[in-house]
Amino acid sequence: MVDLNGLLKLVHIGAAIVAVGANVTYAFWLALAGQDRAKLVFAISGIRRLDSRVANPAYIVLALTGVPLVIVGHWSFTAPWIWLSIVLYLATAFIGVTLYSPSIRGQLREAEEDPSSNNYAAAARRSNALGLTTLVIVSVIVGLMVLKPGEV
Repeated sequence: MVDLNGLLKLVHIGAAIVAVGANVTYAFWLALAGQDRAKLVFAISGIRRLDSRVANPAYIVLALTGVPLVIVGHWSFTAPWIWLSIVLYLATAFIGVTLYSPSIRGQLREAEEDPSSNNYAAAARRSNALGLTTLVIVSVIVGLMVLKPGEV
């Protein structure tokens, strides 16, 4: 017989690996592209595709498995590490939808125009800062999930 809690945990951890792993690759894509227009356009387009087709669906799976894990597990939504993780998850989703996605689109537009321009540099700094911010928040969430501070 399949253990529902174990199955949910397996899918949840797998989704976390996929989501965070995809996000970590973005800086490498951009570094490999350098200032070459064609390579930058390819890399940024790839990042957008990876984000929308791999990372974001994995983040959705995290929510769809995380809530049932709390319900069928021995945890409570009032546990500080759980509610803080949920708040940080929602903050990350907000940053991604309202700030990062438009920023990476702007970076792509500027890369298509002139990757050596000040406009491209500003767009890249904005996207990189938002990406790093998101990665830091997600890393805190992973730490909370693994360490479960305050749990007895």
